Amino acid sequence: MATQNLSGTRVPATGTTLSTARLFSAPLPELLAEADAKIVESSIDDSDYYGAIVKPPVGPAIVCIPESRSAAERSVMARLLVGRLLGAPMLPLPSSVEARTFGGAR
Repeated sequence: MATQNLSGTRVPATGTTLSTARLFSAPLPELLAEADAKIVESSIDDSDYYGAIVKPPVGPAIVCIPESRSAAERSVMARLLVGRLLGAPMLPLPSSVEARTFGGAR
């Protein structure tokens, strides 16, 4: 679970807080609440775009998932993105999935 330090800055959870098994078995609404995140449907209609996560300085993280994706694709991508946000230990992603980090440390 993410916490806040004394200055109010959000501190990501450690890798031991959220296991990969829990990441893919817990109810998605529970994971989103734990990450202080919400899903927003994206109108991007690019077949190579599966989603993104944005953490603004204030407020919940925004998990952008294309509305054209199937429920299974949306669930998997939301879980992968939340896992990255929370610092969960991630298994190597399949070669067909590319994860990029912009503007921050990996």
